Amino acid sequence: MKKDVRSIVPYAREIKPAPGSLVEKGRLNFGCFDRAIRVVNPLDAKRVFGFPLPRFIQNMRLKEWQAFQLGNDECFILAVIYNQKPACLVQFIFCDRKTGRMTKYEKMVPSWRASVPSSLGASRARYITQGFRLDFHNRLDRGRIFIDVAIDRRKAMPALYGHFEALHEEGEVRPLVVSLPFAENRGMYSHKCLMPMQGTLCIGERTIQFSRADSFAIVDDHKGYYPYVMRYDWVTGAGMSAKGLTGFNLTDNQVRDKERYNENCLWLGRKLYPLPPVAFSRPDGVNGEWIIRDRYGMVDLVFRPVAANTLKLNLIALKTDYYGPFGDFSGVIMPYPGKKIRVNGYWGMGEQKYLRG
Repeated sequence: MKKDVRSIVPYAREIKPAPGSLVEKGRLNFGCFDRAIRVVNPLDAKRVFGFPLPRFIQNMRLKEWQAFQLGNDECFILAVIYNQKPACLVQFIFCDRKTGRMTKYEKMVPSWRASVPSSLGASRARYITQGFRLDFHNRLDRGRIFIDVAIDRRKAMPALYGHFEALHEEGEVRPLVVSLPFAENRGMYSHKCLMPMQGTLCIGERTIQFSRADSFAIVDDHKGYYPYVMRYDWVTGAGMSAKGLTGFNLTDNQVRDKERYNENCLWLGRKLYPLPPVAFSRPDGVNGEWIIRDRYGMVDLVFRPVAANTLKLNLIALKTDYYGPFGDFSGVIMPYPGKKIRVNGYWGMGEQKYLRG
């Protein structure tokens, strides 16, 4: 009887059934889970920083965002509402894959001017003001997430309108939902999923149609009690393979026990494969190639930045040093022995992030 080589994996991480609530009886449920957590309630966690805090102060320490990477063969897009408290960054960034030209629409607003909901159930994340609207309508109960954007012409940038529908259908996609520890009862939650996507984007005189047969969306619903000084490296990308829509998420952050707790994975068609901890190196700096590898030989990628995306702030209570370029990937991911997924030509983005605040 032939032995299944998939059972001889050099690295494995348990993917558990999701708990009903992120926090139960004041304690965070840590782990990697197979589906959405119905009640995402990090503010119910007790003694997050080792001592009791008023709820409003605890809320000010909770970083929250919803982000989407959208794309097809023509373009790559980032849409994000990032509430880092006390400020909130709202961005819609369009990058033409053929020319590498980036068009960035963004606003930095007080945290109370934008909303990030508690979960991906029937909820909305949005920022709406005169001439600038970004609206994420989450309907996981219907297997859908709707993304709407409408931005008036701004200086040299054209007016923009778009509607996208990401298909988070039960049995058709595999989310990776994590609750990862920074300390005994302090951590981060994230719901990430690669999905087919369809929709339309009008930017100036140009109209781009997105078909579920060749377009993707990656969602990151995220909440975390990060350290006062936050640091992490991250990349994500997607493309098409013989198995269909394929993508990956790879992070090196401040989480404890990364062998057991991380959010690294490969999406391959309808399947999800956990990946081991990875390390990033940039021998030529952030504008040169990024090399991402692990110690098991399962991940060997090069990310080549094509379009720069930076943010630098140095205020009294907040300092940000952020590099988030868009670009392409080359290399190999091996989900199990004998199976190599080549990601040459896949597009995505990376982040090298420092935040104090």
